[in-house]
Amino acid sequence: MYQSVQLLCSNNPTITSSNAAFTEGLNELNAKISDILNFVSTDIKHTSGITNDKTVTKHNLCTVASEIAGFVFAYANVVKNEVLKQEVNYTYNEIRRLREDLIIPTVKIIFNATQANLASLGSYGIDAIKLQEFADAISAYTNALPSTKMTKSEKSSVVISLNNLFKETDELLKNRLDKLLALFTKAHPEFVNAYKSIRHVDAPTKTTTQIKGNISSAKDGTVIEGANIILTGKTNYSAISDTEGNFNFKPISYGKYQVNVQATGYQSHTELNYLVKRGVVNKLVVALKE
Repeated sequence: MYQSVQLLCSNNPTITSSNAAFTEGLNELNAKISDILNFVSTDIKHTSGITNDKTVTKHNLCTVASEIAGFVFAYANVVKNEVLKQEVNYTYNEIRRLREDLIIPTVKIIFNATQANLASLGSYGIDAIKLQEFADAISAYTNALPSTKMTKSEKSSVVISLNNLFKETDELLKNRLDKLLALFTKAHPEFVNAYKSIRHVDAPTKTTTQIKGNISSAKDGTVIEGANIILTGKTNYSAISDTEGNFNFKPISYGKYQVNVQATGYQSHTELNYLVKRGVVNKLVVALKE
């Protein structure tokens, strides 16, 4: 809705510039819209960079760990060491799907078991160089984690900042530009009607319209906690998914929205024309790719 008002006014410069107070308010609106777009764009780029780094190091660690685990398992099978077999009995997918806080402890068990039996593993393709490669992969992934965790705390700031920008922009429209519109009623009724048409929304506290949604992994269906969901349209909203991946917008104005979903460790998701139907519970289910 913000950009629709912006477009209408930019297409009618002669009308909007005929009043200094309206022009001043419009300039502030343009600045607010620019701040919102820049904020979202910067956050997406920042998150994507960190996500890519973590994804690469995680893939490398899972590859090295599972390969070495397979070799050690083969050795343990030959010498009939059942304890050792259990310590290293992990595939690539099993390691990758572990919770973040369990990956490092798990691969360290594999590492320690390998190190303890290194002298006997030469014929299985494992030597000191291979073990060092494993250690380097663990270090690389460990070093990638602090930046990712810091980003999770930053996401709360993103939501707060965006909500503040949305609130300030809504107040600017409601308390200034909407009021000043009466200045153009007699001379430019078509412009006034077009503006009112764009600005018409349900009173949020009086509508039963809502969205219930869930964010999960496209790979294995795991729910995603802490995903950032941003809706931009008639009115703007943002939320964070809970421990079960759920979120809710209630009440919400009906109409079309652009949906943007971001979560650490996953590709961002954008939907340009999500339709919120009036007076019903709308569903929004998003599966994010890694």
